Amino acid sequence: MFERCLALVMLIILSPVLLLIAIIVRLDSKGEILFKQKRVGKNSKIFYIYKFRTMSDNAQRSIPSNELMSKHVTKMGKYLRKSSLDELPQLINIIKGEMSFIGYRPVIPEETDLILLRKKYKIDEHLPGLTGWAQINGRDSIDTYEKIELEKYYYQNKNILFNIKITLMTIYKVITRECVYY
Repeated sequence: MFERCLALVMLIILSPVLLLIAIIVRLDSKGEILFKQKRVGKNSKIFYIYKFRTMSDNAQRSIPSNELMSKHVTKMGKYLRKSSLDELPQLINIIKGEMSFIGYRPVIPEETDLILLRKKYKIDEHLPGLTGWAQINGRDSIDTYEKIELEKYYYQNKNILFNIKITLMTIYKVITRECVYY
């Protein structure tokens, strides 16, 4: 409940920024402002994740971001991805109870190997997160098994101080744009 309330407060405080981004996305290229995509969440349940649209209308939507061809990313989309501002609409997912601030990143249903490993190690019994231990330790540059090891480590050692560390490291990584490839 705390996370839902915090996400709502953040959504309200950030609403001028979100409105400005929405206007810029609309002016940058044709298509919807928000991008909605099926993702696998808690207990492997499918939900729709929300992001600001960063790709052109003709881009394939069911590929992992590390396989995304940069030619499909819009001019504004490159900036939104590098700054992670495209992720802000996921506050809606947190308010809806589909995501948490910290956890594993939800993936598309086609990433079956990762989904099966998350089930095997009971990682998917938790809510996915806006950021996470694996996210700040390699993001898309690490393979599936490294990701699983980092996610297992997080859930075995999860506590408030660890979450604060992940939050601060996320802010640092976003500011320095580490592990962003667009």
